[in-house]
Amino acid sequence: MSTVNPLDAARILLSLMMLGYASWIDLRTREIYDLVWVVFGAFGLIIAVYEVYSGTLSLTGLAIPVVFSVVVSFALGYLGLFGGADVLAFITLAVLNPCAPRGIEPYLGISSIIYPLTLFSNSALAGASFAVVLFTRNLMLSVNGRALFEGYASEPLWRRLVMMATGYKIGVGEVRGPPFQYPLELPPEEGAQGRRLILLPDIEDDDAAEEVFRRLREAGYIDLWVSYTLPFIVFIAIGYLLTLFVGDIALFVMIRLFLT
Repeated sequence: MSTVNPLDAARILLSLMMLGYASWIDLRTREIYDLVWVVFGAFGLIIAVYEVYSGTLSLTGLAIPVVFSVVVSFALGYLGLFGGADVLAFITLAVLNPCAPRGIEPYLGISSIIYPLTLFSNSALAGASFAVVLFTRNLMLSVNGRALFEGYASEPLWRRLVMMATGYKIGVGEVRGPPFQYPLELPPEEGAQGRRLILLPDIEDDDAAEEVFRRLREAGYIDLWVSYTLPFIVFIAIGYLLTLFVGDIALFVMIRLFLT
């Protein structure tokens, strides 16, 4: 690794400070004040404007990554795949990191031409790894004799496998509720037998989720399946570190598979 450009070092330090603080808040409350993104985005914009003025960064080199991040982030937010904080985090990181830092060579030696695209990709991979953790946890519990699907006789195998990768079963007394946990079960319908699982919880209506939890308690449930809302800012932070020091993992794999 050669000497890191001072301005890029400032960008990295600001990005790590922002993501570290935001991750801590996200884990504790799932609510991050917009002022966080405004403050760090302003610092990033000051650095970017200075570099454009001094000629070390072209206006196109700044505009393309930022516009790309704005369009993709808002599109994913509109589809419900990103929360508001995730959208603002990616846009702010694009302002702070419009291009790869000079002086840092990632381990894989490859990043996307549009640098924030690598951040998107690596963050998505980091988030997907959470499903692997959940599935492994549930599988170990099942192997050790935990009856994860007792009372769900009508549920097909594929739904059980999806459930193992997206949720976990806890005692009713352990339920924290929104915004940390949402029910993956519904109360039994009148006259119906067996328990009902759902694959996609409604994370937009906390009051409705609390009502479902209340009805499940009243129905005498001892334990139930819940989803744990992803503190995605944490995975963005992991994705940022991967982008800096490892490179574009998905792009590297694609090149190895299709071009070698």
